[in-house]
Amino acid sequence: MKNQAISRQNLWNLQLFLLISCAAFLVRDFNLYTTFPESVLQVLGCPPPPILVHLALAGYLFTVVTPLTIHLLNGDRLTVQWRHLGYRTAFYLFYLCSGTLAANFIMVFAIGVVLYLLEQASICLAISRTVEGNGQVA
Repeated sequence: MKNQAISRQNLWNLQLFLLISCAAFLVRDFNLYTTFPESVLQVLGCPPPPILVHLALAGYLFTVVTPLTIHLLNGDRLTVQWRHLGYRTAFYLFYLCSGTLAANFIMVFAIGVVLYLLEQASICLAISRTVEGNGQVA
């Protein structure tokens, strides 16, 4: 896939993330566990503690930033995948289930946007390397 197409796809992912973030902002104070009957709550169990969601978010952040840094340093072509949109928006659901989305919304939103911006900067750097190298990836 050409770098311009990858850039366009990354921007579409960012737009969808922003749209999903708007929806998450509207339901940030919603208590998911008060809507279920007692029988469903027994199957679901207690909500996850926020510290586990924090650890999962930190782990995801590490697993995205590390390969991104390697791609930047090596000058490799970056691939943008739709599944990361699902991963990044799933943290809204995780915090909603734990009952702490209102307190952690800004953190999830900021991490998601920063990751998209870092990916876009990496793509733009790859495009500039291609232009400087007369069509050859540096």
